[in-house]
Amino acid sequence: MSEDRIGDIGEFGLIRRITHDFIYRPELVCLGTGDDGGVYRIPEGFDEVISTDTMVEGLHFTKETMGPEDVGYHLAASNFSDMAAMGADAHGFVLSIALPNDLPVSWVESLYDGIRLCCRKYRVNLLGGDVTGSPKGIILTGTVLGMVPEGKMVPRSGAKVGDLVFVTETIGDSAAGLYALLHGMEKDWPFLVKRHRRPEPQIEKGILLRKAGAHSLNDISDGLSRELNEIALASQVEIEIEPALIPLSEETKALAVKEKVNPLSWAFNGGEDYELTGTIFPESFDTIERKDGITVIGRVTGKGHGVYLKENGSRKLLEIHGYDHFVK
Repeated sequence: MSEDRIGDIGEFGLIRRITHDFIYRPELVCLGTGDDGGVYRIPEGFDEVISTDTMVEGLHFTKETMGPEDVGYHLAASNFSDMAAMGADAHGFVLSIALPNDLPVSWVESLYDGIRLCCRKYRVNLLGGDVTGSPKGIILTGTVLGMVPEGKMVPRSGAKVGDLVFVTETIGDSAAGLYALLHGMEKDWPFLVKRHRRPEPQIEKGILLRKAGAHSLNDISDGLSRELNEIALASQVEIEIEPALIPLSEETKALAVKEKVNPLSWAFNGGEDYELTGTIFPESFDTIERKDGITVIGRVTGKGHGVYLKENGSRKLLEIHGYDHFVK
């Protein structure tokens, strides 16, 4: 018996198959899916935060590097990471998806299994969205809604002279995982492959750092070099970092040795780690009780708009080589 394709059951048949198990914080929902719009509420004393992110087949994923459940999880996680980078809590998610007519229905069901898995883990309500056709390839857009105490969001533009510069967890794992996938080494490096396919948005650490008084935050979606430069430019400051302090996992270092690659190239230029980087006064950093997974890698040294590497007594400009959709 042949497998159902989207064209066999149509738009509304597909919607009936995928719209279930969507609400994880019912206290914030007035009206969920099934109408022309979802209706939600946020508590008094909070500002609303919104962001959107798109994944395109062939650019952000291929069927060879990610299964449909991985794609769904990754789409949700990349959106939720933007909330982490504002010091906000994600609470709602809306999807707009464009799908080829001949795509198996089971692929879409698995996609939503991955989305639900991530939403359940971070208690984010699925509030609806739109399904349409695509003449070529899969296009997935997620819009995330978040909330942060009034006036307490953490922008990129807040870095101050004297701040410490930090990152969360380890950097470069996703790029190393993609390298392993593209070179047929998936089974040898399961930790790195998982870090690429299913990144974890650092919502708890974003809130922790916001409460501690972080002046700036950015999520590492396009490589550490690009994200640090975005903070420096937005804040009009110079940042100085020490490459030796950048936290790398043992797996990333081991794969780099095996393949004769500088692991810092994955950290600076790879992207899709969805860890956080940002700045905070030393006194404020000292107040954080749980510093596990937060590493200081440098300082904001003065006014300006660049990032510099300090190594072996020398100082050189860190060029931006992170991912850019429109530059080959």
